[in-house]
Amino acid sequence: MADMGNRMLDLLDSRDLQVFVLNTGRVGSKDDATSKKVTIPYSSAMVEAIVSGTIEWVADEDFGYDIAASAPGIDDTEILQPRRLYERQGRLAEYQGMVSRIKQDRREYLSSFAGLDDAIVKSIG
Repeated sequence: MADMGNRMLDLLDSRDLQVFVLNTGRVGSKDDATSKKVTIPYSSAMVEAIVSGTIEWVADEDFGYDIAASAPGIDDTEILQPRRLYERQGRLAEYQGMVSRIKQDRREYLSSFAGLDDAIVKSIG
């Protein structure tokens, strides 16, 4: 497994690649009044914006990668930036705890692969 991770790092470092992660589920946790569904029209708008290069990006303060600040066809910034939803609902501590747990889980998981380049583990933050 470490070999595959190291190879992916080599590819990302040696080529001009763009990699995207697209949420097709929910924002804000469970399927209840405190969350929002990422609908098919939102997902389709994101794919179109990726292809057309029309997304405005901003650095995410929690994970360190770029997230969408705006995209044509998406009128709800809380879908693009979940932190805003949690802040508006007074649930920022819950969000920050979730971010900490996700980062810790990712570090532990990646650390389990002997020989994996340290840069990959350190990229989690």
